[in-house]
Amino acid sequence: MLARKKARPRDLKNQRWAGIVAAILALGMVVSLVGAYIGQAVGGGGTPLNEQQAEPEPEDYLDYYESEVERLEEQIQEGEVSEALLLELAENYRYLTIVQQVFFNDQEAIEEYEEKLVSVFSSLVELDPLNPTYRLELINLYIEQGGKEALIDAEIEAAQELLREDPDPRLHLSLVQLLMVSGKVELMEEEAEWLEEYLEARVGSGMPDNEERFYYAVLLGEYRGEAAAAKDMLEEILEQESEESSIYQNALAYLEYFSADSEEQEIIFE
Repeated sequence: MLARKKARPRDLKNQRWAGIVAAILALGMVVSLVGAYIGQAVGGGGTPLNEQQAEPEPEDYLDYYESEVERLEEQIQEGEVSEALLLELAENYRYLTIVQQVFFNDQEAIEEYEEKLVSVFSSLVELDPLNPTYRLELINLYIEQGGKEALIDAEIEAAQELLREDPDPRLHLSLVQLLMVSGKVELMEEEAEWLEEYLEARVGSGMPDNEERFYYAVLLGEYRGEAAAAKDMLEEILEQESEESSIYQNALAYLEYFSADSEEQEIIFE
């Protein structure tokens, strides 16, 4: 598992809590435990490691994922195109990107993998145009690449329509975050307001489960400036959920974030 530095309370209070977005929203290719996954994958498949080698080297990570990409692309070239196959290919390109970022910082290779990811997710959008996750992935990739405003705007518009027709608070929060990152403040406020009204209606009717209520707390705390209301909702979730559940752990971590000025906190999500 990749080591995460422990942040002091004042550090947590002086920055937007970007980590919560990745952990909660969990876009398909977002990886928080890359080291553990890579170590397991390299040790359990792909090119066999030297028996006397205690731990995989960074080059072994590259070899493994490059061999996986080659295998999957050969299958696609042979006509075996499917959503599952493309997702697996995207996953391996994402891991290659992360390995380059973590171990080598090879910007040329990173950009090449990102272009491959754009191609894969464009294909996934063609296969399933009603899936907002694939469009959100494209938005994220276009933002990372820079200079692709027209493409970003087109995918944002499509994602907006899909998420308003078939609401998914987790994915809608992803859209809100991406709008903020891309500097589209007015659109971000518009989507945050729409999502707040939707979740408020759900809460008022007694319909949401604690997962939805957790997303509501994140929306209030991160994007609507209502920390007190967010904390109240988190405390209610803690009263109702089992301590073993991921919802409980996430709610507890977010509540501790609000109290980070009283003692050091290490934010960990499951």
